[in-house]
Amino acid sequence: MQEAATLDRRRCPLGWDTTAAADAYRDRDMRLAEKLIFPAVLQRLGRSPGPDRLVLDVGCGTGAIAAQLAGGGEWTVQALDPSADMLDIALADRWHPRVSYRLFDGRTVPWLAYDSVDGAVCGLVYCTDPDDDRLAALTAEIHRVLRPGAPYLLADLNPATTGVAFSTLRHGEPGAGYADGDTVPTLLRRRDGTTMTSVTHDRSLDRYRSFLTEAGFPSPAVDLPKLPVDAAGQDDPAETRTAPYMILTTHV
Repeated sequence: MQEAATLDRRRCPLGWDTTAAADAYRDRDMRLAEKLIFPAVLQRLGRSPGPDRLVLDVGCGTGAIAAQLAGGGEWTVQALDPSADMLDIALADRWHPRVSYRLFDGRTVPWLAYDSVDGAVCGLVYCTDPDDDRLAALTAEIHRVLRPGAPYLLADLNPATTGVAFSTLRHGEPGAGYADGDTVPTLLRRRDGTTMTSVTHDRSLDRYRSFLTEAGFPSPAVDLPKLPVDAAGQDDPAETRTAPYMILTTHV
């Protein structure tokens, strides 16, 4: 009976705003994100030019990007997430003196003034939210608080790679077709080699662009980072041939 229950939990997709999702996400295999997303975000955002420069990590989850921004980039970070369970893990695992973790509603940051933030990063968030209206409101709110010229970096799953089995994830079933807004089962690898199935939502690159442009941002530059063959550590994994993630960069 225990084996059957374990199998059921593995196959049942996890919603993100749950204790179970936070516990499972804590143990996810982050190797691809660490190699493809984190360095690219730090490079495009740059190092903080001063101790009072503030960057937002929107949808920070367990704090992986926030820790990079505060450490490698030396930014002061406000890290926001709608999941109290994710924030509890972030505080326990990735406390940093320049990072403040804060619960928010997923669409507004009313405590921040207009033109008061020097940069914003949003990693693997849009794909987890089924509500286009909430994402549109969030994007407009990010635009509101950023100073003129400040960058917004949006990193997410590459919608052109649905069904591709990468070494640490697979977004969608092989051979399946998905339309904007469809629920997509996404397989994530844990550090111990087991997997969990999470819930994401399909959106085209054009839909991502429209979130940004409708909020007042210019159309973004699109980067599709791949892993160099000599850094792969195995024979020709999918991430050496196609990009599992995309990074959109725009400015106010």
